[in-house]
Amino acid sequence: MTASRKANRQGCTYKRGDSYRTVIKIKGQVISASGKSKEESRRLAKARLFELEKNLENSISSANVTLSAFMLNWLENDHKNYLAQTTYRRYLSIAINHIQPTIGHLDLANVTSREINNLLFKMREKGQSPRSIQQTRAVLSVCLNAAMNDELIDSNPVRKVRIPQNRENLISPLSVEEVKRLFATYKGTFMSARLHIALICGMRQGEALGLKWSDIDIERRFIRVNQQIQKVDGSYIFTELKTSRSRRLVPLTEETIDVLQLHWEIIGRQKIDRNPDWSGADLVFPKPDGSPRSPMTDYDEWQKALKLCGIAPRRLHDARHTAATLMYSQGVGIETISRALGHSSSAVTSRLYVHSAEEPLKEAAVVMNRLLIR
Repeated sequence: MTASRKANRQGCTYKRGDSYRTVIKIKGQVISASGKSKEESRRLAKARLFELEKNLENSISSANVTLSAFMLNWLENDHKNYLAQTTYRRYLSIAINHIQPTIGHLDLANVTSREINNLLFKMREKGQSPRSIQQTRAVLSVCLNAAMNDELIDSNPVRKVRIPQNRENLISPLSVEEVKRLFATYKGTFMSARLHIALICGMRQGEALGLKWSDIDIERRFIRVNQQIQKVDGSYIFTELKTSRSRRLVPLTEETIDVLQLHWEIIGRQKIDRNPDWSGADLVFPKPDGSPRSPMTDYDEWQKALKLCGIAPRRLHDARHTAATLMYSQGVGIETISRALGHSSSAVTSRLYVHSAEEPLKEAAVVMNRLLIR
């Protein structure tokens, strides 16, 4: 790592991943900011320095900065650059609704593992889910690590707080018969391709709604998944996926290819009907005018499809579970399934998605039975 040192109040700028970070030390205080370029990081750091000097009379330390003030500033000016918009909004909600009312008033130096355990206990008493409690501990840990790196505190108290146990949601994939029923019912319709992308390809909703025709390679029989669509401040934007493993190639079956080719014709007819109002976004699953489809509309259509086919209500994410368990039941290896779904590791696939697959368990029983008979 190389750093570029500047004169007093300019600080030290260095590259961190795909961005740059500027750290300014003045009167025992450390101020930092990150940006996409050296100039941006320096400008943001100097702006923060000016604001702090103006509001705190040229002095700041862990003794007079509250956890809430530090966390909100850190989220907005630093950590936000490394998060998806949905994750940022979730962390901000946790900070405002849970951390701030309970321990946000504490000075950084007075935030202890006991105080954090008390916060998590109160969240549990109020009926917050284990997942929410886990995320609260996680965002506190990263935030206080930043405070420690800025030399505002000596150690991170979250390290002494046990990770709350999370009861896994009951996995409820569809059966092979239910999948076939859905495909047969919606054959030749707009919904047919959407069901294939969900139940066979296992793509996340944001990935599917952000899928473009240019991402589909019919000849090579795969989909290139490299972005998702999200609604930010009332507008739909395309964003990068979280991890390198999320950016992946998804193989296509012969039947799915046939369905997508028919879907191309359906979208073509919609385009002709709405011309010149067509938005031209090249989306595979657009609204009738070509603009991005609402996730809520997409979810409602999924529930209608289940109801029409006499299938019990499921989360749309259970379609992803279905793709994983169907692949596993047919002998596809965990690592291959993990790559197809874009998981961060095969351990995630094994733990969350395929433990309910029945066929491998039945096969194991047959093998044991043969052994005993022999």
